[in-house]
Amino acid sequence: MAAEHDPGHPLVREIAASVLLERLPGIPAELAEPLVAGQLAAKFATMRAERPEATAVLLQRSGTEPEAVGYLVADRSGEEIRLVDLAVVAPARGLGIASAALAVLSEEADASGRSIALAVWAGDPAERLYTRHGFVRIDEPDARDAGYVELRRPPRPSARQSSVCTGDTSTSSSSAQ
Repeated sequence: MAAEHDPGHPLVREIAASVLLERLPGIPAELAEPLVAGQLAAKFATMRAERPEATAVLLQRSGTEPEAVGYLVADRSGEEIRLVDLAVVAPARGLGIASAALAVLSEEADASGRSIALAVWAGDPAERLYTRHGFVRIDEPDARDAGYVELRRPPRPSARQSSVCTGDTSTSSSSAQ
């Protein structure tokens, strides 16, 4: 992945604010902006308190002038990787940016033999994205009671790990002729 930043990085906060403002359609800016500021302060304070080891990666749209259009915050300090937050601004959605970030995170998890866990708001369209990347719902009543569902993606063995486990040497570069 790209360079890691503190989750409170100014671009992460700017993107988070943009995503939160989208969820307040029809509310005048003079009312929405203080709500978003308060929500962001709480969000990042909670993130730092609960996941002090979490780091953010800015997601960029490729092109002649790359620009940050999203971020992924993950905590890699435990037995599993915790996807703390993933956001992409509305104009950049549907371009595969979040999918590419999840693919890189999944490769990292698979290489280290760890699962990836996350919580998503029940009914959020993002759950479809996570499902496409191998995440499944985990029954955790506490998470459901709060409106969130817990998802987990178990590690998958890499091609190298699979050949070692099965004894398959067909991917070997040496020739036994």
